[in-house]
Amino acid sequence: MIKSTIKQTLTAMALAAASVGSANAFVIVGGDFKMTVDLYDSATASYTSTCNSVASCDAAVAPGGQAAGSIGSVNTSADTMGIFSISSITRVSDNIQWFTRGVDGYLTGIFGNLQDSSVSLFGPFVATTSVGGTFAVYKNAFDYNTSLGPNVGVNKDLNAGLYPGISGGQLVLQGVFGSGTLLGDTTTTFSSVFNGAGISGNSSAYLDIIGGDWAYHFDTDSQVGLNGEIRDLKATFTFSPTSDATSKGWTVASTADIGGSTVPEPGALALIALGLLGAGAATRRKA
Repeated sequence: MIKSTIKQTLTAMALAAASVGSANAFVIVGGDFKMTVDLYDSATASYTSTCNSVASCDAAVAPGGQAAGSIGSVNTSADTMGIFSISSITRVSDNIQWFTRGVDGYLTGIFGNLQDSSVSLFGPFVATTSVGGTFAVYKNAFDYNTSLGPNVGVNKDLNAGLYPGISGGQLVLQGVFGSGTLLGDTTTTFSSVFNGAGISGNSSAYLDIIGGDWAYHFDTDSQVGLNGEIRDLKATFTFSPTSDATSKGWTVASTADIGGSTVPEPGALALIALGLLGAGAATRRKA
């Protein structure tokens, strides 16, 4: 994706004029990055012995006793959704940390609109695929409140990107799930494999950025799926049914690594040192 030299120059000038040592200074630098993310998930694939097809998984009851799935949503066909908090953003090449949760504010988000398309059994293991999927990341003054889980009757709609304390913040990234995780499959956007007896497992997905104040930096088409798809980010997840998650009505708690590249900003390498002398990495100021 080609970016205008004039726009890059103006952006660099705006960054130089900004107070890069302030609590809201966030300097994007070129190179690969990794986001480390914590998630809480509500899913109709409730990981029971009767979950052996899309229909039976939809009918199952999650470990916490709740009817998982399209909580508070008119999109009743959706099967997986949840909330997340980014704990850090690090440049892989030199391990420079751009963002640290709590030190630089909070980046919290919502995902949803994932619909199960297949469920397959391989001994004790269950493999699921999904289609669709949306997500949004917000910069907030506080971290997410996981206790407002699926069983709590408050105004939220995860498929519409609504969750108290998250969706009211500054929208920095918005996107969709894209295919690429399975060879020869150009429709699946999210794939999981887990142990049906213990719910622990792994998932993967590709993501495309379509909006938000930071879209310019992360919409880079830097990832290539297994079928040649061009995506912006790649995500890998590890999940398990912790007592903390199930007691709040979620199906599982997860961690994820999300990787990709950013668009280099002229002058950013010189400014990053100044930025880190202050509060470090936080949201990039807009002129």
